[in-house]
Amino acid sequence: MAGRTFLGNLRLAALLAVLVFVALGAWLDRTRSRAWEHTLRVTVYPVAVGSAPDARAYVDALTVADFAGVEDFFGEEARRYEVALSPPVRLRLSRAVSTPPPALPDRPGPLTIALWSLRLRWYAARIAWSDPLPTPDVQVFATFAPLTSGAVALPDSVGLSKGLVAMANLYASRQAAGSNQVVLTHELLHTLGATDKYDLASGQPLEATGLGDPERTPRYPQAFGEIMAGRIATGPQSARIPSSLQEMRVGPATAHEIGWVR
Repeated sequence: MAGRTFLGNLRLAALLAVLVFVALGAWLDRTRSRAWEHTLRVTVYPVAVGSAPDARAYVDALTVADFAGVEDFFGEEARRYEVALSPPVRLRLSRAVSTPPPALPDRPGPLTIALWSLRLRWYAARIAWSDPLPTPDVQVFATFAPLTSGAVALPDSVGLSKGLVAMANLYASRQAAGSNQVVLTHELLHTLGATDKYDLASGQPLEATGLGDPERTPRYPQAFGEIMAGRIATGPQSARIPSSLQEMRVGPATAHEIGWVR
């Protein structure tokens, strides 16, 4: 009995040590990612969903230049907040992924989401270990689905600050290239601690943190959208989808969350 008790206590101590180590590592990663003392290294892993040849061909043809708008957006917005680091974000493209990341559960709940989060982080860790590219600060798994005339809405994208990993569900079409970059940037900012700035029930940008120019007179229609709102408010109860990152801004609340404003 005494031996089993000792071993049990030893296992418990080892488990607690691992949990503390993981929590400390996650805290350090989050702290470093928001310090903006060094360029944030982001690796994008594109992967086609399903067996559609057009989607696979689209993904195979992607280069890092197709995501240059994301780097430009971070650079321009960081300068507006007088962040001296240039460039604040550098993207790389990796071909280390051949299968999509684990999908969100059909019936999300606290337990299923927690288990899914662990699965995604384990998936991301295994990819990082096998990738010949240097280990990034943030991993973004970009899954591309075909865009057809009858295409349905894509599953929700997600970004996790714990683990600094994001999953962006995008369309495999040049027509959607601009909106794809908006989605990817939105999820990337989630990994850095930015929160959503839209009403979860309606999708309407919040007043006034979800507006690209909350001081505009008259307030509507807005010319720009707040990146964490995802849409551009055209009225108190209406909004439109942006065509590119050139129509989006990082608002003061988001800038504070990611460490651009102290």
